[in-house]
Amino acid sequence: MNAAPPLLSPEHILASLNGVNGLPGIIGLLLLTALMLVITDWRFTVLGIGLQSVLLAILATRHSPVEWALLRAVTGGLVAIMWFLSAKSIRWGRRPAQWLRWRWPLLSARTALRATLIVFVAVLLLTHHARLPLRGLDPDLAFLCTWLAITGLLALALSNEILTAGIGLLWWLEAFHLYYSALEHQVVMEGVIGGLKLLIGLACAYLIVAEGQISDTSEEEPL
Repeated sequence: MNAAPPLLSPEHILASLNGVNGLPGIIGLLLLTALMLVITDWRFTVLGIGLQSVLLAILATRHSPVEWALLRAVTGGLVAIMWFLSAKSIRWGRRPAQWLRWRWPLLSARTALRATLIVFVAVLLLTHHARLPLRGLDPDLAFLCTWLAITGLLALALSNEILTAGIGLLWWLEAFHLYYSALEHQVVMEGVIGGLKLLIGLACAYLIVAEGQISDTSEEEPL
């Protein structure tokens, strides 16, 4: 008599989330990245990075082993935890950095510009998605890779905030990681890409704390 498989095995978890590994997951990631560019709040950014890593890990199981996908989700979760702890420690200070305060997007020219560019990019990709030159990748994943690369470029170009620049770099790495894992299965490259993600997360966490300390020092200096 064969033993029943454990309920918390990677295969069982993946089977329970199989409905996300398709159009719902793609749409969720598209909306999540768009909102992360518009909503300039660090708590939403940190939560978005965690959710993004889970969705990308589920989609990556099409071409990668389940264990590698779980490692990808854990890496994104570690980045989100580092950013949360750094931003939270700055908020415990007397004068936190201005961009670390809670603020929903206002009806300003900056917010309108971001939203307009996101809509323009989405329409452009939807009308030309058949021409995306990403061979060996499913059409929906090819669309997602291109979307992550373009939104990462927008994040780097439209903001001078640390977390926004960090998610821009992470989106570039996620796009490359998703495409490369569909072409090659090398443990070394998986480790290198995961290490780069952690390095970007650690660098952004350090810059968050450093900016908060500079802000506190400037507030304490006598006039």
